[in-house]
Amino acid sequence: MGKIDLSSETDTALIEATNVLESGGVVIFPTDTVYGIGALPKFSDALARIYAIKKRPQEMSLPLLLSDMTQVSDCSTFNGQELQTLAKVFWPGPLTLILPDVLEHMNELLTQNGTVAVRSPDHNFVRGLCAKVGPIAATSANIHGQPTPLRISEMPESFDSADLIIDGGECSYGTASTIIELGNGTPKVIREGPIPEADVLSALL
Repeated sequence: MGKIDLSSETDTALIEATNVLESGGVVIFPTDTVYGIGALPKFSDALARIYAIKKRPQEMSLPLLLSDMTQVSDCSTFNGQELQTLAKVFWPGPLTLILPDVLEHMNELLTQNGTVAVRSPDHNFVRGLCAKVGPIAATSANIHGQPTPLRISEMPESFDSADLIIDGGECSYGTASTIIELGNGTPKVIREGPIPEADVLSALL
């Protein structure tokens, strides 16, 4: 396991994280909400490691982090007006969107009932990393069901088995993202996070 301080080694962190991910490795990194653990979708072994480290139930798919709206097409053909509106208003930011019309090549660990969850985080490092390597399959860096870490020191020791840890200090929001499901008529709030349900619904008026 390597560890890099993002505040003093930004360029090195981006280069090393890119190399690890493109080699099929697992990286822990800060986001705008909480710390995440991620890998590239094409490496099934790396995705399996995430499930094992986190003790995440197999039936729970992994969300995808994106650099921006342009990477949605790497995951889904859905292009509804509600997607356009919510992404324009709340991305980059703590809003995860569950989309239908998943591309056929998507790993089954990334999809659930024909949908995929995507988000563009308000964190320059993560978006820059996604711009270099493509969408990253990622979830919070905690044991399933346990509190989510806002800083590296709060992560369980089992996460030290990741190939690289990027220490970016404390995450700004400190809570998991709001989740909205699209494509089934009226958008459905699955989880309320930093963005209140009322703000999401008013943006769609």
